[in-house]
Amino acid sequence: MLIGFNGSPKPHSNLRRIIEMVLQESGQEYRIYDLAQMNIKPCTGCVQCAKDNRCVVKDDMFALYDEIIASDGIVVGAVVYFKKANGFTHNFLERLFPLRHVEPRTMGKPAVAVAVGGNEAEEVAEEITYQLSSYFNFNVVDSLFYNSMTPPCFICGYGTTCRYGGPARWMSPEEFENLNEITPDMFQRFETDSELVERVKAIGEKLRGVTQ
Repeated sequence: MLIGFNGSPKPHSNLRRIIEMVLQESGQEYRIYDLAQMNIKPCTGCVQCAKDNRCVVKDDMFALYDEIIASDGIVVGAVVYFKKANGFTHNFLERLFPLRHVEPRTMGKPAVAVAVGGNEAEEVAEEITYQLSSYFNFNVVDSLFYNSMTPPCFICGYGTTCRYGGPARWMSPEEFENLNEITPDMFQRFETDSELVERVKAIGEKLRGVTQ
């Protein structure tokens, strides 16, 4: 069983669809957890988990430890907020802390890191890769990033008038003055990038190769 952890709070997001495609292409049984729908608190830093590799905070993360340990591998995906993995994903990564003590429970377990964001996703994919491999001893077989170029300004209702949002910052004054409407074609879908789709499928096949 493979497990995907989706950090996007938006239904049917690019991130969730990428995670699902990776898992489908692996040919293995899988389950996806939507972290935004779970109650996972930040790490409190008490380090009581060192004695038994289990967190003392009894929230939705507690039941995931046994699943992660028993899994054949995991896929962790974040959306990018302010050049960092968003809070849902960051809390999840923090709370993996109990699994690294004395006898690390995820040593060598296959993992894939995914990040989706405006134009800063590559750095976040690298950050997740580092955390999984260096802090928690996963074998990160690959990572993927997708710069969707879709700012929150496209859905807030003020994207065509706010002079402090993304469009006003990246467009020339003339282009911004002519931005009168946010249209559906301005929202990017990763499936339209054939090279990226092939890359996603290749990662799934790679995951199949290390988990069968």
